[in-house]
Amino acid sequence: MPRRVKLGRAEFRASLGIPHSFTSIVAVPTVHVVDHTPLSPERVLAAAHDFSERRADLWPDVHVEHLRVHEEGETFAEVTEGNPWPIGHVWERLRYDWSTPGVVKGTVVDSNIFKPGSSWEIRATPSNAGTRVEVIGVRHLSGIRGRMLYPFFPLGLAKQTVAAHLRHFLSTLEAKASDVG
Repeated sequence: MPRRVKLGRAEFRASLGIPHSFTSIVAVPTVHVVDHTPLSPERVLAAAHDFSERRADLWPDVHVEHLRVHEEGETFAEVTEGNPWPIGHVWERLRYDWSTPGVVKGTVVDSNIFKPGSSWEIRATPSNAGTRVEVIGVRHLSGIRGRMLYPFFPLGLAKQTVAAHLRHFLSTLEAKASDVG
């Protein structure tokens, strides 16, 4: 009678020919999008760290009923943001920092979809026609919701979504600036 060998999870997957990366949550590639606006870098960055109820108007993935400011200082804030997704309510608590000139960066402290240390940042630099705006997201998925989303990230969905959200953010700011001017 053949001897039975108890395999661990990784060995069992390998015995079936399933690659490790196919069954594990790994770092999502960095998402990097660039856009331009006639607004000043200061205006863009001030709006990026505005945690009032206006934030929900600027960013489509922030809902005011899921926005909570825990702590705010001169160059930082700790904020929970979230919204309903088709896979359920998604939230993240971020430590925002804008002490570096030209950058607002949010680092995940806790989340039901992203691992701590995941981040997104917005950079605004002067250009000939106004401001060059970059959003860089490094997202490490976790949990059941992350597993549900993982197959969509390689398809470019994350980059398309971030680009659309950045354009919405800038268009909203530009419209408000033209209303004032």
